[in-house]
Amino acid sequence: MRRLNQQRQKSLFWKPVALAKHKPRFPASSQKVRSGIAHEAAGKQVETPAMRQSRQYGVAHALVDEAQNERLRQYEMEIKARFDNIEGVIKTILDVKSGSKRKTRAYTWASEHVFEKLHVPLSEKAWSQALKMQPQKGFQYLYARVLFEQFMRMSEDFYVNDPLGGQRTEAAKRIFRQAGFHAVGVAPCSDGRLAHFVSYVIRMPYDAVRRKAHAGAMFDISESVRNWVFVEHSRFREGRPNSADEPTRYLKIAVYHFSKADPSHLGCAAHGSDDHKAATAALNKLKDFRQAIANRFGCGSSVQMLLIGLNTDDDSLRVHVPDEMGNVCLERFVETKQLYEKTKGMTPEQATSAIDEAIVQVNLKAQVTPPQSGVVKVLNWLIKNNFSQIAYVERFEQGCYRDLGHEERFIGIGNGFDEVQIRNLSYYSYLDTIEEGADDVDVGIKIFKTLNVKKGLPVPIIVRCDFDGRVPGSKQRAIAKAERLETALHERYKELSQSGLLQTMSTLRDYSSCLPAERLN
Repeated sequence: MRRLNQQRQKSLFWKPVALAKHKPRFPASSQKVRSGIAHEAAGKQVETPAMRQSRQYGVAHALVDEAQNERLRQYEMEIKARFDNIEGVIKTILDVKSGSKRKTRAYTWASEHVFEKLHVPLSEKAWSQALKMQPQKGFQYLYARVLFEQFMRMSEDFYVNDPLGGQRTEAAKRIFRQAGFHAVGVAPCSDGRLAHFVSYVIRMPYDAVRRKAHAGAMFDISESVRNWVFVEHSRFREGRPNSADEPTRYLKIAVYHFSKADPSHLGCAAHGSDDHKAATAALNKLKDFRQAIANRFGCGSSVQMLLIGLNTDDDSLRVHVPDEMGNVCLERFVETKQLYEKTKGMTPEQATSAIDEAIVQVNLKAQVTPPQSGVVKVLNWLIKNNFSQIAYVERFEQGCYRDLGHEERFIGIGNGFDEVQIRNLSYYSYLDTIEEGADDVDVGIKIFKTLNVKKGLPVPIIVRCDFDGRVPGSKQRAIAKAERLETALHERYKELSQSGLLQTMSTLRDYSSCLPAERLN
């Protein structure tokens, strides 16, 4: 049984990945494999683009978008390498022995070396500050400063160049609307092994859904209700995303996680690696949210619950199928890995029908009503999207991740962090105050004491406070909030802070635009 490796396996991200020799050129926009129907011509089946692509890449599934997998892998490898190379580069520039002449040129050499290796600037202020400190503290300080620079670089690239196609939301929103849903909220666990859930696991544009992570998927009911009110108000007053007289609903998805490789140790830390406890807690949160809407506004039926379990070993899903009334049961689910294997070799039309049948049959076998047609449509779509991620892990990770446990590079707290869409890049917790989110942050600190502190590396925490640039004073309030959060972090974890093992950076972002984060300090 595979156990948590407490040191990062750099070889995973340094090892070159063999790509197709004659890789075709793809347009900048993200293209999904069409699930079109195979046609018959002259008594022979005509090969669809999906089938042709599967044959080219050696993939035995017509619904897998292997071209998209190539692009996503390249992005993941590049981003992780940027962060994983930092430690070695910082040690190199600090180990240089300085003579009298070299001492005056130290910053110039160090800056050039950092930029050559990591492609980020090294500020003279940071360099001077590090040299004034004790060697170990100087290393920790400089490590964090460069890591923060890498984050800022990633944020700029993410929002300006949109490498994951997350700003192209029309197709996804159209499918949701056709299925009867006008807005989607996703509440995953804060665990970094779920950070890629939206863009990779279910292949959604990040801007088409609202993601807010909490330890154990224990999302805040009151905050979720406030967001629901905002969405519904926009429908009534502005007709966005659709008019209030359209019979559409709000889809709330809670995502818990588990590990089949080592269920007793690699499950959700917030629930003691107890899969049943994690699933039950997430489902109870969904029920409480829907009940809160019903009690306050008398329209609980306007909310559709969806519970999904993520196997962090291979990114396959356990999709709990609702009944006709939208009720969810822990024992009623389909597993995408089984459906993936079952539908191999089928045409896209055959595979789509098989998925529909599996969704309906799981309820009929339990002697409950099938889900509504719109729910079946959404579940089918999410499952088909997940097939590409299953193939992704099969191809690039030999079917099971080597970093089965925590391998996060930094902690993110506050609002936003849409730019973090890669597995095990960051432990992220949505919160407004440290007091309210103390449990979430404590879990993150505990993780990083094993990942970083034991190796002499600091715990890097990035604070994010989003604001609405259209609202007067919103930015100033976000600045005050970020400063308050950062101060509270250093007070709560004073021992780490005083020893240089807690390093923080505050950032802001105008969420009403596609501009990247901006540094506050």
